[in-house]
Amino acid sequence: MKQILLPIIYNLSIFGMCAFWVTHLKIFRKTLYLSLYSTTDRLLLILLFGSLAALGNYLSVVDIQGALANNRTTGIVLGGLLGGPLVGIGAGILGAIPRYYLGGFTMPAAVISSVLVGLVSGIISERYGKRGITLKIAFFTALISEAILKSMVLLISDPFESAIELEKKIALPTITATCVATVFFVSIVRHIFAEEEKVQTRSAVQAMRVIRSADQVLTKGLTEESADLLARIIYQELQPSAVAVTSPTTVLAYIGTGSDHHIKGNPIMTLVSKRVCLMRQSVIARTKEELGCPSETCPLTGAIEAPLIVGEKLLGSIKLFKAENHAILPYEIELIEGIARFLSAQLANHQAERQEKLLHEAEYRILKAQVNPHFLFNTLATIHVLIRTDSEAARRLTRDLSNLLRRTLESGREIVPLWEEMETVRKYVRIEQARFGNRLSIDIQIPDQLCSQNLPVFTIQPLVENAIKHGLSPRKEGGHVQITAWQDDSLFYISVADNGLGIDADRQHIYSEDELPIHEGPGIGLANIKNRLSHIYGNQGGITIKSELDKGTQVTLYMPLYLDNELGGRCQE
Repeated sequence: MKQILLPIIYNLSIFGMCAFWVTHLKIFRKTLYLSLYSTTDRLLLILLFGSLAALGNYLSVVDIQGALANNRTTGIVLGGLLGGPLVGIGAGILGAIPRYYLGGFTMPAAVISSVLVGLVSGIISERYGKRGITLKIAFFTALISEAILKSMVLLISDPFESAIELEKKIALPTITATCVATVFFVSIVRHIFAEEEKVQTRSAVQAMRVIRSADQVLTKGLTEESADLLARIIYQELQPSAVAVTSPTTVLAYIGTGSDHHIKGNPIMTLVSKRVCLMRQSVIARTKEELGCPSETCPLTGAIEAPLIVGEKLLGSIKLFKAENHAILPYEIELIEGIARFLSAQLANHQAERQEKLLHEAEYRILKAQVNPHFLFNTLATIHVLIRTDSEAARRLTRDLSNLLRRTLESGREIVPLWEEMETVRKYVRIEQARFGNRLSIDIQIPDQLCSQNLPVFTIQPLVENAIKHGLSPRKEGGHVQITAWQDDSLFYISVADNGLGIDADRQHIYSEDELPIHEGPGIGLANIKNRLSHIYGNQGGITIKSELDKGTQVTLYMPLYLDNELGGRCQE
C-alpha cells in the first residue's frame, strides 16, 4: 500500500499545482463564464482537459503486475463536468491515446473506460449545469467514473485473476486520489464563481449608486455643466485613473490623471474616441497604442469608452481610463456600458419631453394666433362705421380690440385665474355685440369664490367664439350664450352653452371627447383645448359636448379644483 500511496500523493500534489495554473489561465476563465460554447471554445477545453488526462498517465506511474496505477481519470471527469459530453469524450480520447501506447494487460479496459467516463460526466454536467456542480456531485461523479474503470478492468482484462489481484491493491488509493483531485479542482472553480458573483454584486451596487446620483443630471441635456457633474460622480464611485465625458467633437469634462493635456473644451484627441464616433459602439483599448493619445508623456495605458446614443444620433460618450498598465476587468466593461445605456435613455427622455413641450407650445401659439381674419376685418369695418355715427363707441371698441390683440399675441403665461380669462371673453363679446347689436346676448353665472380658479389660458374665449360663429351667426335672429361654472368635490366645471343651430345627430360623433377633429370647423379650437387639458391634468382634465339640432350646443370643460385666493378678481363687470 505504501508503494502505491506515496506516488499517488505526489501525483495529487503535482495535479494540484496544475489545477491552480489551469484555473488562472485567461482562456479557461473566458470559457468558464460562458453559458454556451462555440466550436472553438470546445476545442480549447478538450485540449486543456485532455492534456491533464494525458499528463495523468505519466505522473508517478506505478507499474503493478503489468498494469498502471495513475490519475488519468481526473482530467476526463473534469472535462465532462465543466464542458459537457463532447468535451468529456474529447478529453477521454486525448487521455486514452498515450495510455494505449503505454500498453499493459489493462490497456483495452483503460482506453474504453476513458471515453465512457467522459460521456457519463458530460451527461451529469448537462443535468446540473456547470454552476450547479456541487462538491458532493463532483465526488460522486468521480466515484462513478472510477467504478466504470474498475468494472471495465474486471470485465475485459485477461487474465481475470490478475485483474482481481490488481484492483485489491490499487482500488482504494486510486479511487481516493481521483475523488480528492476532482473535488479539489471543482472547489477552485466554485471559488471562482463565488468571486465572480461578488464582483457582479459590487458592480451592480456601484452601477445603482451612479444611476441614483446621476438620475437628474442630464435633465437639461448633455452640457459642459452636466458633463462635469456626471464625470465627478463616476470618478468618485468607481475610482479609476481618469474619467472623461465628450461630445462627438469636444471634451466636455475630464477628471484625473492626464488632465494637463486632456483639457475640457479641447477637441477629442485619442484614437479610441475617434473610433467610438466612427463605429458608434463601445471600444476597449488595453494598451497605450490602442488608446492612441498623441501626447508622448501621457500616463494613460488603457480605456473603456461607451457611446451615448439617442435614436440614430451620437450625442457623446463616457470614458473610463486606466494608468500604469492596470488591467481592464470584464465587470468594468459591463458597468460602463450599463451606465451609458441608462444615460442614453435619460437623454432620450429629455429630448422627448423637450419635443413634447415644443409641440405643446406650438399648439398654444397656433391657438393664440387663431384670430379669425374675417373677425378682425369685420371689427375694423364696424369701427369705421362707428367713427361716423358714435365716436365714443368707436373708441371703446378700438380699445377692446387693441387689448384683445395684445393679450392674444403677447401673453406668455399658460395658467391664469378664471377672472382674467373672463376679461378676454368680455372684450371679445363686446366687439361681437358691436356688430351683432341686439341679436347677441350673453349671461355669465360664475360664483365669486370660483373666479380665482386657475385654468389654462385661452380655453373659454375659443368656446364663446365657436358658439357665436357656428351656432348663432348663421341665424337671422341671432341668439344667446350662457357661461356657467360650478364645482363638484375636487373638480371644477365650466360650460359654454348657446341656443343656436346645434349639431346634426349624424355628425355629433365627430365631436365626441375622443374623436375631436383637428383640421376644420369648430373642432380646431376644441381639439386644441382638449389636448392641452389632457397634457396638463391627465385623466382629471377633459371636455364634453352635448348638442341638439336647432336647439343649441353645450361644451363643458372639467379640471381639478385649484383656487388661488391671492389672485382676486370678479368674473362679471
